[in-house]
Amino acid sequence: MAWRVTGFAQQKKTFESLITQGALSHAYIFQGPEQIGKKLFTQDLFALVNKRDKFDATDPDLFIIAPRIAEDETKIYIEDIRDLKTFLSLRPYYGPYQLVIVDDAHRLTPEASNAFLKLLEEPTGKVIFALITSQPQELLPTISSRGQHISFLPHTDKVVAQSLATAKLSKTDQELVTALARGRIGWTVTAAETGNIKDIKQAISDFGAILKSPLAERMLFAKTLFEKQPYQEQVNYWLAWAYANRAALPNAHHVLTQLLMLHQYLNQPQYNHRALLENTLINL
Repeated sequence: MAWRVTGFAQQKKTFESLITQGALSHAYIFQGPEQIGKKLFTQDLFALVNKRDKFDATDPDLFIIAPRIAEDETKIYIEDIRDLKTFLSLRPYYGPYQLVIVDDAHRLTPEASNAFLKLLEEPTGKVIFALITSQPQELLPTISSRGQHISFLPHTDKVVAQSLATAKLSKTDQELVTALARGRIGWTVTAAETGNIKDIKQAISDFGAILKSPLAERMLFAKTLFEKQPYQEQVNYWLAWAYANRAALPNAHHVLTQLLMLHQYLNQPQYNHRALLENTLINL
C-alpha cells in the first residue's frame, strides 16, 4: 500500500519497522500544526497495519471520534466514548487490528477524557488508539502520559508541490496554494479537491482592500463577513496570505499577531465573534 503523504519519511520508517517487529504501541499521540497531514498519515497507517489496499472510512475495524462540526459542536462528549466502548467490546471483523482515531483529541470534555482514560488503561485485544491534536498541552495529563508522542513538522514547499502533481490546477494556482499552505499537506489537499481556489483568491483580494480602507468600511465589512458563514475559513486565508507575503507587507509583525489572536479566539465559541472581527480589523 502506497502512502499518500509524501513527507514524514522518518515516521513512516519507524512504523514500518514496528509493524515488521510486531512492536506497535497501543496508543499514539500525533501532534503538530493543524491540517499538516496528521489525519492522512493515520488513515494510511490503518490501511498498512491491516493490509488494506486503501483507506475506507466505513471499514468495520475503524472507529473515528471527532467534534460534530456539522451540528455546530466543538467538543467530544462522553456519549461518543460510550459508543466507542461498545465498538471495543466486539472482536475485529477483518483484523488483525481495530484502530480508534480521535481527531482533535484536545476537544474531549473532562467527562469524556476520564471515560476515555479508562479504555486506555485497560486495552483489550489488538487495538490501536491514535489521538490527533494540534494542542497536546490541552490533553488530560494522564492521557498524554499513556500515549507515545509523534511530532509532525511542516513540509517543505517541494513536498507540498508534489502533493498537487495530479490536481487539476493551473501552474499559477498551484504556486498560490503552495505559498499559502505553509507546509500543511491537509490544507493543500482540501484546497485542491474542493475547488475553492476562486474563494481563496476573493478572500485575499478582500483582505488586501480592507487594509487600505477607513474604519467605517472595516466595521461594515466585519458585520457582512460575520453574517456570511463560515468566516473562520476567511480568516485562515488571510493569515496564510499575510504569512506568505510578510516580507513585503507593511507592519507585518503587527498584522500577523492580530490575525493569530483572532484565529485562536474564533475557535472558542464563548467569545463574541462579531466583536472580535470588528476589533481586529479596526486595529490592523
